[in-house]
Amino acid sequence: MRVRYTSIILFFALLFLPFFSFSADQNGQKEQTSTRKSSERSEPFTVKVPVDVVVVSITAKDKSGNAVKDLTVSDFKVYEDGKPVPIHTFASETYKAIQSSDDDRKNTLPTDAAGSTKEGETDSFQPRMISMFVDDITNEKPEDLARLQQVLAKFLESGLQPGDLVSLQTASGKFHQDFTSNRELLHSLVSELLKKVSLNPMFRSDCPEMTDLQAYLIYADNSDPRPLQVAAEEAIICLGLTASQQGVTAGIEPVNANTIIQDQAKSVAMSAASTLHNENQFRYRQLLFSLKQHLRSLKHFEGRKSLILFSDGFLADDIRFDLQDVVDTALRSGVVFNTVDIRGLYTTVIEASKRVTVGNNSRSFAILSMKPLMRIEDAQHQEDSLRQLSGETGGIHVGNTNDLVGGIQKIIDNNSFSYVLSYASPLASSDGRYHKIKIEVGRPGIQINYRKGYYAPKEQRSLERRKKEDIIEALHAPGNLNEIPIQLSYNYFQVDDSRYQLALLTRVTVRGLKFVEEDSRFKNMIDLVVIAFDENDQYVDGLEKSMELNLTDPSYKALLANGFTSKVDIKVPPGRYKIRAVVREGVNTKMGSIHKTIEVP
Repeated sequence: MRVRYTSIILFFALLFLPFFSFSADQNGQKEQTSTRKSSERSEPFTVKVPVDVVVVSITAKDKSGNAVKDLTVSDFKVYEDGKPVPIHTFASETYKAIQSSDDDRKNTLPTDAAGSTKEGETDSFQPRMISMFVDDITNEKPEDLARLQQVLAKFLESGLQPGDLVSLQTASGKFHQDFTSNRELLHSLVSELLKKVSLNPMFRSDCPEMTDLQAYLIYADNSDPRPLQVAAEEAIICLGLTASQQGVTAGIEPVNANTIIQDQAKSVAMSAASTLHNENQFRYRQLLFSLKQHLRSLKHFEGRKSLILFSDGFLADDIRFDLQDVVDTALRSGVVFNTVDIRGLYTTVIEASKRVTVGNNSRSFAILSMKPLMRIEDAQHQEDSLRQLSGETGGIHVGNTNDLVGGIQKIIDNNSFSYVLSYASPLASSDGRYHKIKIEVGRPGIQINYRKGYYAPKEQRSLERRKKEDIIEALHAPGNLNEIPIQLSYNYFQVDDSRYQLALLTRVTVRGLKFVEEDSRFKNMIDLVVIAFDENDQYVDGLEKSMELNLTDPSYKALLANGFTSKVDIKVPPGRYKIRAVVREGVNTKMGSIHKTIEVP
């Protein structure tokens, strides 16, 4: 086998050094440089990736609104862009409360992606894993987050079953709690939530005051002249511009002066719209990237996984590709995506409403009277993106209500039944275009709901890139992945007055992993990453090791029986450190991870 190491200075670069042979020496002896002759080397091991797979979640109900649970794969037909495509896999999923025994309430999390039941199999008991994800990137009203803090505190009093596992984190990454069943800990964390969230105010012009949708229509759409008319008219009033005054002062005819004022007001409005729109786009993409990263990490947990996004919504017009990417990631990770609009009931209150009556003519009044309707349209468009995320993954959306506690309880108690199928995308290459999906069910009288399409990737991700993304997301996953069992132990001793040598020993069990058997050899690629952070989550030191396994039968059996160990030594000052280790194999991309906090000395 061949092994390569990397000292991690900037982990995201993940640079590789030349290969070295690996010796699974439990006494920590140094690995020896490979002496195998070039004529004995086989071709580098490459995992063959299947064609791109499209995943679709389908809910089916009868005329009375009850879930239809006895459909089979033969009842469905799938079309992409009007052309029939064969179904690749088919399963049914149920998400419901599970009464767990004391043995099930441990914090050790089983890890696989689906939580699904194939045809002919009985549904197994799995823990409910609930990821509470707070949007503190696009939300700009502290009062909404303060209300959410009270709602979560009230919900935690009686809304969970004893075996439920809950993680809590913010989109900004400033607050993160792994899956836990400790209710006291969750209560404590929620009580501190408002202090932990990111409250970076968004720049908003108050002259003219405009909604996010209005800014988008002015800056990026231009199909409707009214948003710009409203903003320009408001700018004239709030800036104190009048055509008659300007004309008298400058000696300009009133008609020409009015044109000049209108042009000035439109320029002010367009500048404000540009600033607001561009900042919104930046924040929206930040939120969706954070969501996608979190969802990818959930793929390697086994359980009934659901995510609840608490947000005030966002506009999806310019980020359709990113939004569909989040939907696709949730489906591939076996996660039901739920959304809660934390604004509560819509309001049409407008801070600048007095400007409606300030205009000294009927024209101003008529134009500014459109602002309440624009406010409602903005709220509806912001909520549409939340509805899409939940609707296309089989989840529930809670919006336009002040009963957020009841809404969360409805999500948690959701007894939904859905079908999940996949098919191979017929695309020969990544074109970045939108492709329509149509599902037909052969049984009459059944209403179905499913995603109506997807955006193809703009580029194919390489194996190396996929591996890097998997490892990075596993390092930040809300718990330990254990598709591959991994153990971490440590020791330290003082080397001088201010430093200790910290020895980190990882032991990985490979029993149960699939190997590719080729030419009487057993092949796989295993990557191991061990990183130490200080208590402020600042990188200290680490190691990456890639092992290209090309084993004979005796070596393969020995590896299955003993696994392998790896050691990394780092010098650190006294303190508290967070150690994270991740292992990934290349055939089925299974992963294991472990997080541990240690004190030195």
